Amino acid sequence: MGNEHFDEHASTWDDDPAKVERAAAVATGVARAIPATAGARLLEYGAGTGLVSQALVDRFSAITLADSSSGMRAVIGQKVAAGALPAGTRVWDLDLERQPPPTERFDVIVSSMVLHHVHDLERVLAGFAALLEDGGYLAIADLDKEDGSFHAHVPGFDGHSGFDRADLASRLERAGFGDVRVEDCTRIEKSGGGYPVFLATARRSTPPLPAPDDLKGWLLRYLQQGREAMLWKLEGLSEYDVRRPLTPTGTNLLGLVKHLASIELGYLGDTFDRPSGIPLPWFEDGAEDNADMWATPEESRADIVGLYRRAWAHADATVAALELDARGRVAHWPDERAEVTLGRILTHLATETHRHAGHADVVRELIDGAAGLRPDALNTPDLDADAWAAYRARLEAAARAADVPPM
Repeated sequence: MGNEHFDEHASTWDDDPAKVERAAAVATGVARAIPATAGARLLEYGAGTGLVSQALVDRFSAITLADSSSGMRAVIGQKVAAGALPAGTRVWDLDLERQPPPTERFDVIVSSMVLHHVHDLERVLAGFAALLEDGGYLAIADLDKEDGSFHAHVPGFDGHSGFDRADLASRLERAGFGDVRVEDCTRIEKSGGGYPVFLATARRSTPPLPAPDDLKGWLLRYLQQGREAMLWKLEGLSEYDVRRPLTPTGTNLLGLVKHLASIELGYLGDTFDRPSGIPLPWFEDGAEDNADMWATPEESRADIVGLYRRAWAHADATVAALELDARGRVAHWPDERAEVTLGRILTHLATETHRHAGHADVVRELIDGAAGLRPDALNTPDLDADAWAAYRARLEAAARAADVPPM
């Protein structure tokens, strides 16, 4: 049941009163579960013709509607032109199963009757987490587990038959969401019977501090801090600046991210017999040296960042599934130290990520002078440009004075 089905039915989608009624019920549930906030930005994923967002326009200052069906996007465009949706409504062609999430952030993401069409749910949930601000809300309306009759009339349907609520809640928590709630939303009546629809809501939040003796939790937390620092160093830069080599050995920001994404997929995937299935051609036989340390013109920033976030999700799933003493093997290490534990590899990866974050600190400062540990804690004195110049001049003078040969 690909985009062809939705393209074909897009122009008459809103003619079905049941679909309009369902969208209104979902919008009512969203409005009840998620508090209104001034200036809030909404993304509706798999928006169809935008029926849910139409019922929520008064609650948001900016609306973005994403759908992979060109027919549905055309109908949305017509609604914007006719004034049924706000003039500033944006329309995206986005499929998070096949594309990395854009770098933009939203306060609320809504998805209605979409995820039962998705095969790689973890990747889509990771995309939602990447697109939401800290504390942002996710609302998912979808089918309860059913017997397969819901789509029996649709030739070629290749989705699945709804969700177990407890399992979905667990998946949301693993994807980095808290305050997960699942409640009844509406019911779809068909000739085959009635099909309950739930509304799951959750918030993207920074995980709480691990317990003092939770070594796995602390290792993962330090790893995550390094990951986020790497991506922060890309913000606000041009395509040239994120790629430009600034050391004699070619160190560059986007290449560091590409390298870290690649080794995460290996160390916390293949090492523990949990391959991701994500192709990494720069590691294949015959690839040139250092091919993982720079981005080709054909590899976009979104591609590399999306790969890194997919690596996070896969790696975190490995960490969640195994104990620290779980055994693995690093195939490219010498035999005498190739046998490893999860604890050792998690320590190795956290320290390597922060080592490269230090490289990124220096490279970013060379590009535009921007420096700091992370956005909420720069960890540098609050000096203006003149004061920093004077400080650097003092250091230069001290270095020259120390270099004077003794009499």
